[in-house]
Order: sequence, then structure tokens, then C-alpha cells
Amino acid sequence: VSTQSTGEPAGSHGVWSLDDYQFLPFYLGAAQLIGHSEILPMSIRLSQVVTSFYKEYMYLDCIRFINEMKTGPFAEHSPILDSVSQVPNWEKVNQGMLKMYKDEVLGKFPVMQHFLFGSILPFN
Repeated sequence: VSTQSTGEPAGSHGVWSLDDYQFLPFYLGAAQLIGHSEILPMSIRLSQVVTSFYKEYMYLDCIRFINEMKTGPFAEHSPILDSVSQVPNWEKVNQGMLKMYKDEVLGKFPVMQHFLFGSILPFN
């Protein structure tokens, strides 16, 4: 659907945040790159690195997909990811993605508004 439409998912924050469905692939992808000696967070700005390694690393595959779907300078259509690329190492990127996921997805009531609570999973 994303490749055929320019619409955004419900609850999208637009360019000012990662959309809800994007946090986990970036979090897991950053975890995959922790300790990598050659691919640094700033490497996402280098198209040669992204196109060479996107099949091996989830984070780079996410960046490749964004580059295919969006037009214009990366810093304009993905300012949060552009800022994240300035973080010195993948461990800090991973920690930041987890914090953002907790705050922006798990911490928001609308994510859970249609969830059925009951005796197995009570709402306290």
C-alpha cells in the first residue's frame, strides 16, 4: 500500500516524528548494528553504503525504503532520522529508539483503545 499511495497511516505525525509502525524496525535494526566498526549512524547519509548493505541490515533497509518513497533532501522529509544519524554510535541510537517507542507508541492511550481487557489481562 505504501508504494502505491502517498497517504500516511492513521495517527501519523508527518515528517516531525517516526510513524508508529516504523519504530520497531529502526529499534531492531539499530540493535543489529551495535558494535559495527565500519557502518556508523552517519553512514545512512551515504547512498553507496545504504545500497550496498540494505539486504544485510534492517536499519539500512528502512532508510533505503524511505529514500525510494520520499523526494527531496533527507533532512527535510526525515528530520528525526537525520538528527539520529548524528549520534556517535549504534548503542545510543538503539537506546533512543526504545525510549521514543515507549513514549510515542506504548505511552499513548490510542494504541490501546481497541484492546480487549478481561480476566487474563485486566486494566488497572
